[in-house]
Amino acid sequence: MLKCDFCGKETSSVTRVALDREYDRLTVKHEKRFACPECSGKKEKERQARLKTAQKAE
Repeated sequence: MLKCDFCGKETSSVTRVALDREYDRLTVKHEKRFACPECSGKKEKERQARLKTAQKAE
């Protein structure tokens, strides 16, 4: 079993998404964190909301 770094739940699969606007997570040194499907979905919704807010500000 794997463990989600966000909620601590044990799960059979985890996800790591390495993209965001104006932040290169592939070459900038950072802590790698893995999310269960539920946390990954939540984080994606939060990212999309931030993107919409940023686009409205432009």
